[in-house]
Amino acid sequence: MSTMNLKCAVLALVLGGTAQAVEPMVPYDNFNPMEPNPPRATKIRGIDPARWVEEQTGTRLDSVRELAFTRLRLMSRSDSGAGRLGLLFSQSPAVTAIAAKVRLNNARSTGCTAPAGTPAAQSTAELTGHFFNTRGAVGRSLQDDVTASIRTVSRSTDPVGSNALRVEAVIERCTNSTCSTRTQLFAADLGLVHQGEQAALRLQWDVANHRFVFQRDTQPEVYGAYTVTDTHAPGNPGKALVVTHDLPTCTSGTPAPLGYANAYFHDVFVNESAAPAP
Repeated sequence: MSTMNLKCAVLALVLGGTAQAVEPMVPYDNFNPMEPNPPRATKIRGIDPARWVEEQTGTRLDSVRELAFTRLRLMSRSDSGAGRLGLLFSQSPAVTAIAAKVRLNNARSTGCTAPAGTPAAQSTAELTGHFFNTRGAVGRSLQDDVTASIRTVSRSTDPVGSNALRVEAVIERCTNSTCSTRTQLFAADLGLVHQGEQAALRLQWDVANHRFVFQRDTQPEVYGAYTVTDTHAPGNPGKALVVTHDLPTCTSGTPAPLGYANAYFHDVFVNESAAPAP
């Protein structure tokens, strides 16, 4: 064997070993009632309650959660606080990987005009979940749960009139019992996407290598390594498709902040051991 062929063979073995460190992905739901993938034993109208559980937190002015034939539509508009609207995987504890095609339309985030230094308003469309706890969850507390998300983001600090959104990967650790405050363990910018443009997103927990794998479209995988203990179950095992808003509190006399996200999700995949029942 030539030196070049030997190097290629060794590289193939190395890459093959890396690929086998995580489970293969399989279809979970394509939101198509006529030709479901994977197939269902019975025809389902609307969102399949055997595969999904509704999730809703915080306040909003209006919202939509519906099956739009071959897509899931989630829309949330709010002028205060933080909130989430979406669907949890019904077998969330078994889910260690999520992939889906995501399109965020007409997202807008408006922050406070005063005082200076007020946090930016933010709206997102996310694949997200709680994967483990660093110390062992106590009761229903989420403190020390570690979450990972791949998301499309609109912020009030985006250039005025811009049609561009950011795709980001983040790993965070909950710092209180409700996970309303978090500290960041890892973050990566996966580039720009335009309003209404579809992006294929993937998030996978590679526990054997103590990292998360993130990927957008056909771009190279991005590895988010962490150094915290990952052997304890999370206080909340939920994994979900969601839209979110996180808005600052503005002082009297300034315009109210606004968060708006209108997102479509389809062709959802999960790790093989979390495949849905027929």
